[in-house]
Amino acid sequence: MDFSAIRLSRLPRAVKITLSLSIMMLGIGYLIALLNLYLTYNMTDGEPGLTANDLRRAFYGNRDNTRLAAKIHGGSMEQFLTIPGEKEKILSWIQDGAEETKFNEVVKTILDETCIRCHSEAGVASFRPLTTYSQVMTVTEIDRGEPVGLWARVAHTHIQSIGLIFLVLGLAVAFTSIPEVWKQILVTLPFVALISDFGARALTKYFPGFVYVVMGTGAVMGLSFAVMVLLPLYEMWFKRVDV
Repeated sequence: MDFSAIRLSRLPRAVKITLSLSIMMLGIGYLIALLNLYLTYNMTDGEPGLTANDLRRAFYGNRDNTRLAAKIHGGSMEQFLTIPGEKEKILSWIQDGAEETKFNEVVKTILDETCIRCHSEAGVASFRPLTTYSQVMTVTEIDRGEPVGLWARVAHTHIQSIGLIFLVLGLAVAFTSIPEVWKQILVTLPFVALISDFGARALTKYFPGFVYVVMGTGAVMGLSFAVMVLLPLYEMWFKRVDV
């Protein structure tokens, strides 16, 4: 079957509406994903705004500090330690060897009053409970960033789901009127950027300089996504139909 004559601008109106709404929903979903990315990592280094340092701390960690100390001193948890001296008591406890006796006498009280509402089995941060000494000890180890298991879980779901999205958008681009060579480049680029992005994210755990590759491939993927959304919409509703 010859598909060369099929163009988005010539599709029936009902098909255009269905395809356009689907493409717009994918675009809205991608924008929400970017918002989620920002909200997840923008305070990782304790400063507002998403920067390379946020991603480096998230994926590589802070090898000169423990995870707990990094969070309460310049990190996202510092804002909850409002009583003077609380933060310093926890930091001193970590530096003195994080003994269980002093944990029960001093640290547990502070955590119970400021952190447990989130960092418990029923809280929003149930993935990182801080209710017992053994649980707290897991975050007094050196912060080595994103665990391999977490990377694998995020990577496999995102590569599969975003790959399917690029499949849909790529098929739409394939029936636009731009030159064939540009179609081939445009539908290939986001797939290459996607796999490179998560590959660089894995390498950042061992080589922090790769965080810039993560940012670069993410930017390429986002730009490609924008073009693949806007181009088919333009072809269907604004491009002049050739007679």
